[in-house]
Amino acid sequence: MTADRSVEEFLSGVASSQVAPSAGAVAAVTGALGASLCEMVCVHTPTAETPPSLADARTELTARRERLVELAAADAAAIEAVQTAFDASGGADHEQAALRRATDVPVQIAEAARDVADTAPAVAAQGTRNARPDAVVGASLARTAVTSAGVIVRANLGLVTDEAFADDARVRVEAAERTAETAVSALAGGSEG
Repeated sequence: MTADRSVEEFLSGVASSQVAPSAGAVAAVTGALGASLCEMVCVHTPTAETPPSLADARTELTARRERLVELAAADAAAIEAVQTAFDASGGADHEQAALRRATDVPVQIAEAARDVADTAPAVAAQGTRNARPDAVVGASLARTAVTSAGVIVRANLGLVTDEAFADDARVRVEAAERTAETAVSALAGGSEG
């Protein structure tokens, strides 16, 4: 779905009257863009200079990018399921199940994007110096994805009645936000003009 669309098709779909893709898918794609930039730093670091940890980081970033693209599609499906549940008047249980799914996917987006941001400082430190700004931008995009997913989760939690689910989602998102913020702050502290 999202992976098979051009950038223009995706953007036009977001800007359309359809309910999906919407904010969650955009957050996921933003996180995937961040991962791609950090991967690029790994790719552009000469092989002779690439420490094993940078090769591991590239593998992890590729997996996170692919996961975030999957989550963009999952979010679009979850949003459509929420609309269907409310339109069909299938009852409170059906609506709550759809809302939990539409909340859990952004939690997963936040966690995957957090992992991208958390990997970026090592990529910036070990990658080729000329590509360091790409790692910083990648981390910033990942943090934006985490923050955006957090906004979605908090909005949805206002509608979810399962308190244990809500508490778990809140804790997970807050942890992701702290980690992403710490990673970006570390990069900003070490930025060179």
